[in-house]
Amino acid sequence: MGKIKLVMLDFDGTIADSFASVICCAGKMCKEAGLPFDKSIIENNMGCTTEQCISLISGSTDPEIISRLTAAYNVIYRSEGLDMIQLFDGVLETIKRLHDKGVKFAITSNNVVPAITYVVTRLGLMPYLDCIIGVECVEHGKPEPDIAVEALRRTGVDADEAVAVGDSTFDMRMGRGAGCHCCGVSYGCDNPQTLREHGAEWVIDSFSELEEIVLG
Repeated sequence: MGKIKLVMLDFDGTIADSFASVICCAGKMCKEAGLPFDKSIIENNMGCTTEQCISLISGSTDPEIISRLTAAYNVIYRSEGLDMIQLFDGVLETIKRLHDKGVKFAITSNNVVPAITYVVTRLGLMPYLDCIIGVECVEHGKPEPDIAVEALRRTGVDADEAVAVGDSTFDMRMGRGAGCHCCGVSYGCDNPQTLREHGAEWVIDSFSELEEIVLG
């Protein structure tokens, strides 16, 4: 095994192809609330928390409005959206191979643990995960380092032996803030140049390329 002992995986846009699900659920929420819906807001802010995205969609910073809209979105997301999510090609196979070689895996996400747990269980990924850290597990979500720090704590791995993998600058900033290595994926939210500018040491075009990075 190489020097990487822990892989910290972003969920949405990195291992989970959830874009269509989020667009569908956000669109339905806006329709129910009588709000206009601009899907480019989702496209440009997939790394944000649900509350942050809804604030941008609604144009409101009122906590009561955001809370009400978030609750409405979550009802739709849980009842319809979660079953729409699939893993990107090569994710399960790559994680299984690395797990069998002793590499630890944590999901580190601005999504919430129950939603992630439902999807990874349904798609057969759960047996290969050491922990799932969602936004509700820490004081500050991405891009602050709290989620990565908690994953390091739970797995007992040093920061210089861990790599944060994600599709957004939020993931790179989180990993860098925690002192970890960072690997971007080119098929998600932000482009390769932007990911490198925010700390990515590598940018991969398919998830299976991660295996060579981790094993050295």
